[in-house]
Formats: sequence, structure tokens, C-alpha cells
Amino acid sequence: MDKEKEYQRICEKLGFIPSEYEYDGPLTEDDTWVNPFSVLTSEENIFLYENGYLNKQ
Repeated sequence: MDKEKEYQRICEKLGFIPSEYEYDGPLTEDDTWVNPFSVLTSEENIFLYENGYLNKQ
């Protein structure tokens, strides 16, 4: 698997660059908030984590 192509595919699926994501909601517990990463499969989330794509640039 080409890591860069997979990363680009995941970015397109999310609609943003994972390392640039910043939560801007309330700091209280809010059950109505939907995690934008929830559209990804477990494998996609693991790919981002293991390849360092979740780190701030």
C-alpha cells in the first residue's frame, strides 16, 4: 500500500487534514457532539496513528 495515497484518501474522506484538526467546541461534556473521526474505520484510525499523521506539524 502506498502510504501517501492512503493518507490522501483518508483526508478526502474526513474533509480536513488530521494533524491540523482543532476541537473548537465546549469544554464540558456534550453528548450531541459528533467526533469527525468517527467516519473512519478502525484500520484507518490505526493507520493515521501508527504513521504519525495525527501529530501536530
